[in-house]
Amino acid sequence: MRTRNQIGRRPIIAAGLGLGAAIGLGRYARAATPTEVRVGYFVETKPTMIAKSLDWFADAVKAKIIWREMSSGAEINTGIAAGGLDFGLAIGSSPVAAGIAQGLGYELIGMVDNIGPAEEMTVRTAANITKPSDFIGKKIATPFGSTSHFRLMGFLALNHLSQSQVTVLDLSAEQIVAAWKRGDIDAAYVWSPAKAEILADGGNVYETYKELDAAGYVIADLIVVSKSFARRYPDAVTGFLSAYGKALDLYVSDPDKAAAIVGKAAGVSTAVAKANLAEYDFVSLKDQLSAEWLGPPGQPGKFAEVLHGAAEFLVQQKSIRSAPDLAAFGKAINTTYLAKALG
Repeated sequence: MRTRNQIGRRPIIAAGLGLGAAIGLGRYARAATPTEVRVGYFVETKPTMIAKSLDWFADAVKAKIIWREMSSGAEINTGIAAGGLDFGLAIGSSPVAAGIAQGLGYELIGMVDNIGPAEEMTVRTAANITKPSDFIGKKIATPFGSTSHFRLMGFLALNHLSQSQVTVLDLSAEQIVAAWKRGDIDAAYVWSPAKAEILADGGNVYETYKELDAAGYVIADLIVVSKSFARRYPDAVTGFLSAYGKALDLYVSDPDKAAAIVGKAAGVSTAVAKANLAEYDFVSLKDQLSAEWLGPPGQPGKFAEVLHGAAEFLVQQKSIRSAPDLAAFGKAINTTYLAKALG
């Protein structure tokens, strides 16, 4: 990304080089548009699916998008670390905390939502689980490395339940649905549409989110971008965020229309999509720039503390080796593109 001084000097340099050199500079400017953009995403009942299915993301970045469906945030971390992904769309806060702690080459550039009750423990009605001790001897599935995994581990820790008392299985959202239908698991911690499917098939919500939020186990879905991609294609990054903002605006202005689009894209009914959407706190682009969330450019907001706390918990769980200090998480938040998207 060019600095202010470099931008200011460019017309002077071009004027002094003659027509041929100026044409060469023009070709360089056009090269700042990517030929393709690789995005790791999830099939979810969120406004992200509006911008994806209506090609708003592709239109905004002015390039073909290679969509790669992920089963957890840990997979997005692996994809970006291996150089196979440019963006992580709606990656959970706990895998982002792990990624920052491990020095992955990406920046946190935006939010999708504050998850709240949208990801929750679902228990089989026949299992008769009504209190924490009822989970002893039960099998609970969740996608490892996800926000749901982070919440589940928090629930066990707060209620003094060890993994020798409870069997925790690493299954993708799709695998959870299949295992539930076979009767292989007693409970699951996962998001919709998987959560909606198992609720409809003999499941009940076992509420944990209020207790976990109060204890600091706040979770959110975020947008990250490879630093190398952002440096080469800053306009594409800004456009990507603008496309998501447009989808969120549609949801706010016409939730019924938005639910119909999301339901079709996620493979669920409009009614299910509408109910799922209502569970999330979708944070507007403007509010993301507040001190309560990501903060304005150069001034990281309180969400840096959430990430830092999540990383320290992951260290305790031996999921990662160490966590850097709070400043490292603030440094990883870059809302420059978000501010431009709003402007």
